[in-house]
Amino acid sequence: MQDKSIHLKNQSSLFLIEVIIAVFFFAITAVVCIRIFVKSHNVTDESRELTKGYIEADNMAQVFMNSGANIEVIVSRYSEYAVVLSQEGNYTGTIVICYDSDFNPIEHPTDDITYTINSTAYELVLTQKLEDSSDTYNDCSSGSLQGYACTATISIYDVELSDDLITDTYQEDISVYEDNKILTLPLDLYLGDIDTEL
Repeated sequence: MQDKSIHLKNQSSLFLIEVIIAVFFFAITAVVCIRIFVKSHNVTDESRELTKGYIEADNMAQVFMNSGANIEVIVSRYSEYAVVLSQEGNYTGTIVICYDSDFNPIEHPTDDITYTINSTAYELVLTQKLEDSSDTYNDCSSGSLQGYACTATISIYDVELSDDLITDTYQEDISVYEDNKILTLPLDLYLGDIDTEL
């Protein structure tokens, strides 16, 4: 009879050990799966952010090209959203558009600064300058492109990663916010001989 109870205890102990091992492997598998799902969610969010940012940057690039790089025309296209940070003539300057967390532009951002600061999740910054076309297109044969060209950079910044708006310190030192930059889109447009006094 004692042999039978010892045998049952051994079977119970063996079964308990098997259950503990199964639970252990299940726990390890669950941790790995949860980490994969979290990583997948983060990649999806980053991809969504990059896609929306690129769409906005591409829209601005199209306006830049279609306007002939004229800041006044660009601002008139985004009249409810754009803020001119600096401007020298019609072809050199910096424009900013603030977006909320869903990449909707914030209307009239200078009307209520507190609302703009609290609502802004992303900033699109267009910086452009007028240059001699020979400097911009120095790889082309000399003399083929006379006049001027406008070079520009469209950058999208994630403001949620910082304590303040990027454009508050934009003119001082934007390099501090390089980690906040989602994307950069360089552009150039050949303008030819134009009146730079306009």
